[in-house]
Amino acid sequence: MSLNPRRYDVRELRRIADAPRDGADGAPRERALRRPNRNRAEQAARSAAFTELLQRQRGARLNGGGTADRPYLTAIPASPAAEREIGEWLGYLVDVGGHVRSRDVLSYYGELDWVGDDAVAALTRRLEGFDAPTRDRPFTPADHRISLVSIVRIASCASDQ
Repeated sequence: MSLNPRRYDVRELRRIADAPRDGADGAPRERALRRPNRNRAEQAARSAAFTELLQRQRGARLNGGGTADRPYLTAIPASPAAEREIGEWLGYLVDVGGHVRSRDVLSYYGELDWVGDDAVAALTRRLEGFDAPTRDRPFTPADHRISLVSIVRIASCASDQ
């Protein structure tokens, strides 16, 4: 007579083995539960933001809009949506790199022709309104991608008016 493993009584086998009951169902846990990978989530968010940037630029070219030309942001749009985007973006810059690095990176974006000179001056003036950062580190290429997406979002607020 052969034994079929599917017909084993699990409770009886546990009782025989005198296994500890760690899990919620009384079964011992063989391995720890997998924690969410925050890096993977961040990568997905950055990828989605970059995809949005490409779609906005493609739409601007197809519609004949001027936002596809450099600088992407020539002036600060006067709309509540633009103010919200600017606040979130500048807050992000200050939180990541501090006030000095944020001023430097805004100048750098001006040199790259992502942001016009007037917009750089206006954004730099607004930096002082943000609290000191919780951490202070150099900007990474991923931070610059986030900035480019934010710049295009802010510029699109002007075209939405």
